[in-house]
Amino acid sequence: MILIIMIAFFGMVAIGVPIAFSMGLSGISYIIAMDIPISVATQRFFSNTQSFSFLAVPFFILAGNLMVEAGIAKRIINFANVLVRHLPGGLACVSVVTSMIMAGVSGSSVADAASVGSILIPEMERKGYPKSFAAAINATSSVVGIIIPPSSTMIVIAWIANLSVAQMFMAGAVPGILIGFTYLMVTVIISKKRDYPREARATFKEVFDSAKDAIWALVLPIVLIGSIVLGIATPTESASLSAVYALLVGVIVYRSLNLKNIYKALVDTAKGTTIVMLVVCSATIFTWVLIRENIPTMIAQGLLGLNLPNQLLLFVMVAILFLAGMIMDNVPNLFIFIPIYMPIIMEMGMDPVHFAIIMLCALALGLFTPPVGTTLFISCNIAKNSIEDTITDLIPYFISGAIIVLLITYIEPLVMWLPRAFFH
Repeated sequence: MILIIMIAFFGMVAIGVPIAFSMGLSGISYIIAMDIPISVATQRFFSNTQSFSFLAVPFFILAGNLMVEAGIAKRIINFANVLVRHLPGGLACVSVVTSMIMAGVSGSSVADAASVGSILIPEMERKGYPKSFAAAINATSSVVGIIIPPSSTMIVIAWIANLSVAQMFMAGAVPGILIGFTYLMVTVIISKKRDYPREARATFKEVFDSAKDAIWALVLPIVLIGSIVLGIATPTESASLSAVYALLVGVIVYRSLNLKNIYKALVDTAKGTTIVMLVVCSATIFTWVLIRENIPTMIAQGLLGLNLPNQLLLFVMVAILFLAGMIMDNVPNLFIFIPIYMPIIMEMGMDPVHFAIIMLCALALGLFTPPVGTTLFISCNIAKNSIEDTITDLIPYFISGAIIVLLITYIEPLVMWLPRAFFH
């Protein structure tokens, strides 16, 4: 029966059925076929909506949307521009640095790809950059949006694996910055080789003025993360405070938010939250079916039964995550792989927070790889360029990103020194 369910699930995914419906329908089909009361599906579907931790998700999304509607993306782009425009491929470097800063504001790779890409991709084309490269740099650099805290995806991981959100936020900071700076180096190397344009170095006054203009946005992640780490607020309380902060900054400081902007931010937040929670709720039914059939335990025992050295087994697990990220969205992958991998990690004596960040980073690379890469689709749509033409420009970024994932896999302090410094 479980084989039929899995075939049905992957079959629906293959023909383009949205992942939430594919998981939900597969799970419900099992419940009906096994003559289990359908009320079980209803109970499982809505059980996760009662979680206090998940209240942080809409507030983080709202804070990011309010900042975008307040024109914060343009201010951050201007700040990033004065910092790195003198480097080879200056505008491409601006895209990377902007995504790193925006990650601390929006907590969403998709939001970063859309807001930054809509401004920088057309500008890169006007400056003579190929469409394929403009789309590639936007798609790849925006993945740090879910790695550098705050991140709504981290909240989902923490909830599924019963981990501390605050520790997850601290653990994700260094890997996210490492990936961002690695992509900046790759961009400089490619731009120098292809002779992409660079601009004059900014004066101290230009840097100071742009920093002053963007300071309210730059302060937000510090206040947000600081309040969580210092125990002043829970992640949910901190998320709600960040939404209020974004509203006040947009209305009072920048004076760029009006009722129309606020309404749009609320609508976008409702849509974004609905998408996330629909996937979460549907994945809960699917995961319940897998657990009921003991599938995660069987797979975990199968992997352990290979009797591979821990380091090699870890490599195999990460390689599977790379492949999974290419064919499915992050949240469904988390619901499938966390129950499978966490028992193995505990058996290996590995810190679950460390592995949770490895999992997040490995799956994040799937955001810009076909066939399901969300940031890739958004970027190619903005650039009006085909995915096939963009793939070649993505390869150096995927390889360098994979190297960083392996580094944080085998060099634990890269991930864990910050959370241990604050929480131990």
